Amino acid sequence: MTFPPDDPGPARPPVWSHFLTPLAILLGAAAIVVAIVVTDDGSEPSPPLAPALDSISASAESLSDSAESLAAAAESVSEAADRAGSAAQQGAPAQGGAEQQATLRDALDGYAESLGLDVASFGQCFQSAAAEEAVVDQLQRGVALGVNGTPTFFINDKYISGAQPAWVFAEVIAAELSGSPSSIDEYSEDLQGLARRDPPGFAIVAQRPDIAGAAIEGSPDARVMIVEFSDFQCPFCRRWYDDTLPQLRGLIGDDVALAFVHFPLTQIHPNAPAAHVAAHCAGEQGKFWEMHDLLFEQQDVWSRLPNRN
Repeated sequence: MTFPPDDPGPARPPVWSHFLTPLAILLGAAAIVVAIVVTDDGSEPSPPLAPALDSISASAESLSDSAESLAAAAESVSEAADRAGSAAQQGAPAQGGAEQQATLRDALDGYAESLGLDVASFGQCFQSAAAEEAVVDQLQRGVALGVNGTPTFFINDKYISGAQPAWVFAEVIAAELSGSPSSIDEYSEDLQGLARRDPPGFAIVAQRPDIAGAAIEGSPDARVMIVEFSDFQCPFCRRWYDDTLPQLRGLIGDDVALAFVHFPLTQIHPNAPAAHVAAHCAGEQGKFWEMHDLLFEQQDVWSRLPNRN
């Protein structure tokens, strides 16, 4: 995924390539990471982190294979884009509808314009290494916590796996506001059942996530902080956005807040890194949540676009 710079010069490497190196480094440190495996019927499938030294070699080999697969997929997308361009020149409609944007970058620029952003400043931010690094930094924090699927949530020190229904969040939030239980036994039988799953869908953890630099809806000093590790291209994240977030937003304010942490699953969602960088850049102009909502609402459009110049 490369985008043309403002000034002539050598093309920058694809955005997704910046996300592979930190993952490889973190796999090498997997022996000292306490992994929370995140796979249930509401989670995006992805392989768990290896918890022991004897599995690091296999993990590194798997990462290498994934990188090669992603490169092949990118090449395939580029070829498909070229075919679409040729069809357009001959007057044939592009697959997906005549009104669909030609490329991912076209769509993201269009979203920025529709939100009233300074498009030139947005473009400069989008091309900057700093924007990519901000997303990668948050991705690394998630990996260090053992997050390996989306969506994953932490409500203070309570962990929730997957796109769980609103009642799960409502119960945990209410418990946090009334004293923050220290035992699973203090929750309802339904929530205890979620905790007994293998792997667990609910747990009490030792540390809260670091949300420095994360976009926050509500008060940054709220007593209850919902931390969402999410991927804009993830269908389960979209389902949570559609079904659960509207009900929770009525609670967000001084006492309850929502922090969004970037966690693009680059191996299976090649358009996700660019979307996360776009959201970060919208946030630089005070429109993160507007871009957040638009990216989820338009997921079926931009996620299918060719990612090329």
